[in-house]
Order: sequence, then structure tokens, then C-alpha cells
Amino acid sequence: MAAAQPPGSAPPGVLYFDPNPTTARLASAGLQLAGYRVYHAPTQEQAVAIAAAHGPGGDGSIVALLLDAATSPEVSGSVLRALVQVPGAADLPGILLISRANPTPIPGAEELPALKRPFTIPALLKVMRETIDSFVPPSERPDQTSEAVRTRVSMLFEEFFPSLRVSTEELEQFSEALVQEGDVPTPAAGISVLADLATTRVESLLDMLSRDGVRGVVAFERDNAYGRVHIDHGCIRLAELEGGDDDLRLGRFIVEAGFMTPEQIEAVAGSPDDKRRVLGQRLVDEGHLRPGELTQVLLNQAREVTCSLMQWTSGMVTLAPTGELSPLAAQTARSRAELRISDALLDGLRRLADNAEMGPHMPAVDDVYVRVDTELAKLGRHAFSREELATLEMLNGRNAIKEVARKTRTGAFAVAKIVHRLTRANLVRRRVLPVRA
Repeated sequence: MAAAQPPGSAPPGVLYFDPNPTTARLASAGLQLAGYRVYHAPTQEQAVAIAAAHGPGGDGSIVALLLDAATSPEVSGSVLRALVQVPGAADLPGILLISRANPTPIPGAEELPALKRPFTIPALLKVMRETIDSFVPPSERPDQTSEAVRTRVSMLFEEFFPSLRVSTEELEQFSEALVQEGDVPTPAAGISVLADLATTRVESLLDMLSRDGVRGVVAFERDNAYGRVHIDHGCIRLAELEGGDDDLRLGRFIVEAGFMTPEQIEAVAGSPDDKRRVLGQRLVDEGHLRPGELTQVLLNQAREVTCSLMQWTSGMVTLAPTGELSPLAAQTARSRAELRISDALLDGLRRLADNAEMGPHMPAVDDVYVRVDTELAKLGRHAFSREELATLEMLNGRNAIKEVARKTRTGAFAVAKIVHRLTRANLVRRRVLPVRA
């Protein structure tokens, strides 16, 4: 049952988002019988309007949020993100109604209390009561600013700003702000998403942004590697990665497409450019590539970069929404060709599955392999594909996997898959350095 209310006071309100009218009626009836006032919202617009009118920023009657995330997780995720933007709504306790097949439907909301469908009304009331009872309003939360912090801040003010007169109340506010800033990472100006890849899956983030139709730049940073993915209403328009083990520079994809030779690309890239154009634009301007050919290689590069970034399990990722696309990204957007985020994610997930299948036997980028010529001679060249033959030529005990990838103008992951197959067939083996006496 709901907490007892003083005579004449309004019942506690619950904002209930559920696009399914049948399930909404059942849950609403149970909550109302228990003494709650239910504000049912079947759409995001209605949910936001109700939260603004009756949430902490309105009349304050709503004490909890109840969101159905089983029917359409992507819609519910969008509603939740919209609600936390309503003044005061982010401080309300929230409960998710989820399906048994998808217990974590909304990325970033895993810590919210959840109830699996189908549920009973007593189970719903129990979760609702426990969530509300255990919630501590922001105004009643204990002060986390210790006396030691206040004293230290006061001493620093006296040391560095001796002529500045600061009241005790101002010192306290400043100390509290320092503690809060230290506890909560704050994105830089212009950044709307900041996440740690140790706890955030790249595919989940990109899928969420795709469903929301976001336009912006998703930036990835790890050690000395840095990547950027330009997204636009469910499509990847451009992507680049610097500092990784794989060769993901534009030149590789131009050569793979057969438009230019490595020597021709090096000749252009090595000559000065007074206009400081990016390589792709310069190749088009100087007549080495047609605009359609540049678009093709840019999308090929974007696919490979996205697949590579999906394998990151550490580092930071940020999203900076933009109103306009960069010139090269805008060029790909104007063409008929496009790379859907879902298409790139499918390729990346296939590679993750291949990676898991190879497990500890997957060659590392610095591993060096040698051919087992006696076994290869028994099969003959006709037994191998063109890619396998090109890789075998390089497995001479001197080239690491990343060098084979660079020299054959293919990705390190593609080379690793080929070497894994050849190793399992006993046609190549990892080089073992002799032990010196």
C-alpha cells in the first residue's frame, strides 16, 4: 500500500509511461487502488508535459517515474532521456518494466530498479513502495563536504588571495562545488555524452544514437589512439582512426579499390599543399579521383574504422552534436551511396564473433609467423585463395602481422583470420626465437 497521507493531503503521484493501453489500464488500476495518483502518458510529448506540470518543477505531486521498457526499449530510452531534461525530474526515483528476454533494455539505466513482465499487482506495489521509501530527496541528502575540506579551502584562499574578503557562506558553497565537481565528470562545452568504454559497449552507444537520429561527431580516445565517427540520422558519413595497430589511412582503401598505386599516393601526400587540404579533397581537386570514387573509399574506410572501434574495451567516448557536417562528410551525404550504422554494426559484431571463436589462438599484431613449406608443397597453389597466397608470401619469419597487413594493403584483423586458419591447418607456425646458451 502507499504510505499513509495526512487528512486532506493529495495522494502521491506516479508518472507512468506505457504506449500499450491494455497493460497501462491494468497497472494503473492497481496503483490507484493502493492510493497512488497515476499520470498515464502513452507518448513522449505527454510524458514531458506531465513531468513539467506535476514534477518537482511544477506542483510537486509526482514522487516516482514508472517506465515501460519492454514494449519498445528504444522509445522508452528516448523518453527517459527527455524526462531527465525536465527541471527536477532527474532527482525522482525511477522504475523500469522490462521483459525477461531483455533485462537491460536501456544503456546507462542498468542501476534503476526493474520489474519483469508479466508481473502481479502486489509485486509492482512492493517494488514501488521500496523504491520510494529508500529514496532520499536531494535536500535531505547528507553533506559530503567534510570540515577538513572547508578548512583547507579557507587556508588556500588566505594564502593565494590575502586581500580577498570571502564570507563563510561563500566558502562553504565553493567547497561543496569542488566536492561535486570531483565526484561527477563534467563534459566539456559542446559535448552532450561522456562515457567510459570499460562500462559502455560501442555498439550499444552507436545503436542508441542511430535510433535517435543524432547528427554529430563521436570521438574515441585510448592511450595514443584517437578516432572520430561522423554520424548523421542513422548513417555514418565519415570515420578516421589515428594511432592504432591497423593501417586505416585513406591511402590503403584507395589502393584496395584499384584507383591509384601506393607510389602515386605517396607522391601527392609527400608534396606541399599551400591550401592545406585534406588528402581526399586534394586528390579530387587535382584530378586523381572522381567525387564518386572518393565517396566509395571514404565509406569503405568508415566501415573498417567502426569495426575496429567496436573492439575497444577501454578509453573514453564523447558525442558532440553538430548542426552541419564537415565538408567531406557532407560530400558523402550528397551521394547516393550510404553506410547505415546498423550495417557497420553488423559487420563489427561478426568480427567480434570471429574474435571470440579464435580466442587465445588469435594472432597478435606483433606476432611473426613462418611457412611450413613441406606441407604447403603437398597442396599446391591452387588450394589457396588470392588473399591467402598474398599472406603466405609475407610469412617468411621477418614480418609481423601488422607489417603483413600494411604491405598487402588489408586489415590486421583480416590477416589474423587467414593466419589463424593456416595455423590450424598446420601450414604456418609462430616463429620461435632460438635460445642462446
